[in-house]
Amino acid sequence: MRANSLEQLQDADLQIAVKIKDICDEHALKYFLIGGSLLGAVRHKGFIPWDDDMDIALPREDYEKLLSLLSEELPKNYFFENFKTNKEYRYYITRVSDTNWSVKEVNDVDKKEKYASIDIFPIDGTPNNILLRKIFYGRILMYRALISMYYSSGINKLKKRSLIEKILIFISKKINFKKIVNPNKLLWKIDKLLKRQSYNNSHNVGTIMGAYRTKEIVDKNMFGEAIGLKFNGIKFNCPELYDQYLTHMYGDYMKLPDDSEKGVNRHYIF
Repeated sequence: MRANSLEQLQDADLQIAVKIKDICDEHALKYFLIGGSLLGAVRHKGFIPWDDDMDIALPREDYEKLLSLLSEELPKNYFFENFKTNKEYRYYITRVSDTNWSVKEVNDVDKKEKYASIDIFPIDGTPNNILLRKIFYGRILMYRALISMYYSSGINKLKKRSLIEKILIFISKKINFKKIVNPNKLLWKIDKLLKRQSYNNSHNVGTIMGAYRTKEIVDKNMFGEAIGLKFNGIKFNCPELYDQYLTHMYGDYMKLPDDSEKGVNRHYIF
């Protein structure tokens, strides 16, 4: 059936997140709410009122273990995909969907039917040497930029972007990157780069493949051993130093934004 209200979509997302949480708990996998989901847990005790998705992240080793479990552990109406399971999938992260709830994405490139879903991210390490870290960032961001240029026709025009991003989008309109770029191969290159970094030995870790890119790299102590916070009445693991994490990501995060600063939803609500 089609999700025809934000509340309906949020409830479907929450049920997926609870299932992922249960799998992680059963197999002793460390996970955290991150991004807007963490902000929602702290500021709203649940979903940000206008938000329509959830984000969960795991240290790389636990992330890979979770992926190996999903095929057997997910209910029949759920499925997961990433660039390894689907060569046409455009993102690095893994998405878990519930086929009982269909939706239409704002940024619909492939025109395929979409479903209520949540995103799962790996938390990766970075080089401890500052120069090597900058080189590492540069390579990841270069590959990301090329992938974005390939998919430029589906770029969300409502999203606020930096001047550099606007220039790259302009260039992508002039050059047919579909003839010179293979996004799946680039995602495999990113995967190789990320896996070279040791989470345990890194001082700075994070979800560099998230929307905020390098800003999502933080001191590893911010994640810590996890702390339980209520999200719509259900306790989820969150970064131990969540105040520092949210301040780093959003500044004065307890202040509600005005309408012009609210994020753009990922889905249309019918």
